[in-house]
Amino acid sequence: MTVRLAPLALAGLVLLTGCRETQEPRALVTTPSPTPSATPSPTPSPTPSPTPRRTPSPTPKPRAVRPSPTPSPAARRTVVAAVPTCPRVPAVSATQVLLVVGSGSSAVIRACERRKGVWVSVMGRMYGHVGLNGVAPPGAKREGDRRTPSGTFSLGRGFGVLGDPGTWFSWQRTTTADVWVDDSSSSLYNTWQRKPANGRWDSAEDLYVPGNYDYVQVIDYNTARVPGKGSAIFLHVDHQSGTYGCVTLPRSQLLRVMRWERSGALVVIR
Repeated sequence: MTVRLAPLALAGLVLLTGCRETQEPRALVTTPSPTPSATPSPTPSPTPSPTPRRTPSPTPKPRAVRPSPTPSPAARRTVVAAVPTCPRVPAVSATQVLLVVGSGSSAVIRACERRKGVWVSVMGRMYGHVGLNGVAPPGAKREGDRRTPSGTFSLGRGFGVLGDPGTWFSWQRTTTADVWVDDSSSSLYNTWQRKPANGRWDSAEDLYVPGNYDYVQVIDYNTARVPGKGSAIFLHVDHQSGTYGCVTLPRSQLLRVMRWERSGALVVIR
């Protein structure tokens, strides 16, 4: 038996079979959507972020120490000239002073030059001797007291058993006839004379003394020759002990001082 389908039913069948014209017609079957499982899908573990690598802190570089600037030679000279290495030099017009500071029979001696208004020691400290009884206060020196007079004096002529070592001042070699009169009652007191005395003095100091008097310079003390005020005050070779009133230095230093001196040099004794 032939079944005729209504045109509307036939159209619905074609619509339900899709767009494939060669597919056999079939009943429309509704497939239910799958019901989600009650067991939840496992949540994927988060991928751990890689641990950041610790970059070591840079080791601090040591701070460079900036060296102190080296002063120029001119600056060094200025510094030296500004240091008063000859203290308490009195106000004098001279530019050279031999500074003698006594302590008992010993003495510290400096050769001082005035540079830009400042007294500077040019040879450092030197060690010599003064009188066995020290340095007398100003005006207190007396003949035979074995003290060196204090004060400021000019430096005079030179003499000695040996020849001139190269000085600017006059020099005379001594003989056994040369003496320095220390007789306060003599009219020749505190002067250089030659023997024989012939009644002109009762006492005098011999000037020909090898060793101690090889090199001698006169300290111009009591040039007015006041009787009893002291005589024969010299600068001479040291003999490692106190003197009768003179000032002494070791031979090599004495010669340096004598060659350093120029006209107008003074000695200051205190």
